[in-house]
Amino acid sequence: MLTPAAALETILARVAPLAAEQVPLLDAVGRVLAAPLVADRALPAWDNSAMDGYAVRFAELAVGSPLPISQTIAAGHTGDHPLAPGTVARIFTGAAVPPGADTVIMQEDVTADGHSMTPTELPRAGANVRRQGTDVQPGQALLPAGRGVTAGDVGLLAALGRSVVSVVRAPVVTILSTGDELAAVDAPALARGQIRNSNAWMLAAAVRAAGGVPRIVPIVPDDRAAVDAALAEGVQADALLTSGGVSVGDYDHVGHALRALAGDAFGFWKVAVKPGKPLAFAMVGRCAVFGLPGNPVSAGVTFELFAAPALRKLAGHTRLARRRVSAVLDSALPAAQGREIYARAALREVDGVLHVDPARTQSSGALSSLAAADALVITPPHTPARGAGSAVQIMRLDIEDRVAP
Repeated sequence: MLTPAAALETILARVAPLAAEQVPLLDAVGRVLAAPLVADRALPAWDNSAMDGYAVRFAELAVGSPLPISQTIAAGHTGDHPLAPGTVARIFTGAAVPPGADTVIMQEDVTADGHSMTPTELPRAGANVRRQGTDVQPGQALLPAGRGVTAGDVGLLAALGRSVVSVVRAPVVTILSTGDELAAVDAPALARGQIRNSNAWMLAAAVRAAGGVPRIVPIVPDDRAAVDAALAEGVQADALLTSGGVSVGDYDHVGHALRALAGDAFGFWKVAVKPGKPLAFAMVGRCAVFGLPGNPVSAGVTFELFAAPALRKLAGHTRLARRRVSAVLDSALPAAQGREIYARAALREVDGVLHVDPARTQSSGALSSLAAADALVITPPHTPARGAGSAVQIMRLDIEDRVAP
């Protein structure tokens, strides 16, 4: 079996960012820039005042010496009339500083009667003037390709007049659940032996959080011909997530069907990880296919470990996998044998130190334990049992903190 690290390396080597598309400015939030942002103009575009006050020639200022007010400049006005020597201009925040002025004295530092102003305290030379281009220069590289667009970035793009942005296309992801036991989430009643198709909705939410566009398709029965047909249709997307049918039971058809469909492009089947050992991966044309286990926790954990980084790469991100950080155990953790274990745990912070408590059921069918988890505690293979107070490595699930692979 592949190690988790080798499995992820195999996956990421097979997927690449999708093509660029143009989207309206607000729709770019959370998307990834397909090309670097290079300024085509200066910001500020002209010298402007940082304060309400008076635009002056610094050399003409003296405490107690009045100067006449020759013009008034409000924000939005051109301020293109030169400042007459020996005069000042009444000016407001954001307004253009007139030619000839080199300083703005704050209104709090003067006395004024509407016709003249008298300094009571002198500013430094050049004070309170935002000079043209001091924020951004034409030709300046501002944002790199591969950056997820933030609200601050949107403000910068808007200031540069970019109403349309080139971003990497969001991956469309088909979500296909198999199993005769599955029923629709809104089924009015369940027969004995049936369960609701919770995995599809959990995975759809995870896909959306990873920057993808989820498409849930109808439940597929445990029938090889039906699975073959559903896979052939599902791989028309950028990625396909299947849930269930990848183990070795008589009714588990997904792994065999995927191997037949992918041919030489089949990647692997089974990873040395717990939960989630029966994970399959293949490329079918341009579609990345992940055969996830049917147990809810196994599906959720393997999605986070293997599918989420791939979807983020498809979406153009460069920071793909969650950062691993140190924490202190608050309860004992069993030994690991031949597989790397990811235990769900509650997280808390004490005096700046992270603590994790995995003292909850670790059954792969206990969906409530995944919903309540803030972190996954990582136990490498062949690690002895550890007691409370031991240092461990964790992946935090409560924040979006990722690193380059």
